[in-house]
Amino acid sequence: MNSNHRLNEILLKIKKMGYSLTPQRLEIIKIISESKNHPSATDIYNKVKELYPMVSLNTVYKNLSMLSSLHEVKEIKTMQDSVRYDGDISLHGHAICEKCGEIIDVEINEPDFKRFFETKIKNKLKKNYRIRNYGVEFYGLCGDCDKESDSPSNT
Repeated sequence: MNSNHRLNEILLKIKKMGYSLTPQRLEIIKIISESKNHPSATDIYNKVKELYPMVSLNTVYKNLSMLSSLHEVKEIKTMQDSVRYDGDISLHGHAICEKCGEIIDVEINEPDFKRFFETKIKNKLKKNYRIRNYGVEFYGLCGDCDKESDSPSNT
């Protein structure tokens, strides 16, 4: 899905839910919909601040929280106790480096995932659930950090 289509989807939902579209909110949504690198709130704040110097970090957090509550952005928690944001809400997971915090999208085959859920998860739930959201994260070391941990200077 291209970023313009994603941007329009989010904007339509925001209007439908009765939220106003301030210039700062529009810029935050543009950044989220175009980003491929899972930015932090501070990353987004720094980009918005270039166009709107009076914007506050609190404004960015409030907008990200609103987008998250509308299921238009995913919050990704890293091992460094920080949160990164993903505007791609399609079915996919994340590989997260425990050392440097790099996040890489992991494609998940939807029929396989649904079959896995139906056969391995759903029957283990104590009562019926209507799942509205999910998270699939894999934690480990990226190739660069893994090489560093194997180098002689680190042993």
